[in-house]
Amino acid sequence: MLRAAIGMSLVLAQGLLAQGLLAQNGAPQAGATSAADEMVAIERITVRGSRLEAGSIRFLSGLRPGMKVNEAAVRKAAQRIADSGLVKNVGYQYQSLSSDRSVELEFAIADELPLLPATIEIPGVDAEDVWAYLRGIDPVFTRELPRTQKAIAFYTRYIERYLAAQKRTLRVATVITADDSGNASGIVFVPASLLGTPQLKGRTPLPGGKP
Repeated sequence: MLRAAIGMSLVLAQGLLAQGLLAQNGAPQAGATSAADEMVAIERITVRGSRLEAGSIRFLSGLRPGMKVNEAAVRKAAQRIADSGLVKNVGYQYQSLSSDRSVELEFAIADELPLLPATIEIPGVDAEDVWAYLRGIDPVFTRELPRTQKAIAFYTRYIERYLAAQKRTLRVATVITADDSGNASGIVFVPASLLGTPQLKGRTPLPGGKP
């Protein structure tokens, strides 16, 4: 069984260390390269510890059952999950199933919390249409997300894709709203041109109006 983990952008070589394929000084021992390059077929992908569904993890990672991967490919896939900004860290392990070349790949994920409710307020755009478009891409797009730059950028990118499909060229930005105590209470996606305008529907933006 091979284990490794990714926390934010840091790749940890736990799996290789566990197998003794790295010397204490970090130099690969004999056979390390061939082991890392060994191709196996993904028979099943499972997820542990996350609010995200297995299908959403496949969407974020780009991996699918039936694909052939090596250690480097799995690490890159785990990094893609981390780059969504929706999770705090990603670990993975895989073990043989029906044959030595067929494995179950399990991602152990710690979600980024807390989640803030998200709204879309773009003049001339029906927010429900945008949410339907996002959900049609993948259920990973819920109406709550963590207040991380990567998560906000992830949502923004797909909202702008929706607008482009509607023949609207528009940059999207966010306002982080606050409650009466000054605590973050929501994330509002707005046209970038509106930043610095008066409060949105009575909400109080946090200083600077940016994450």
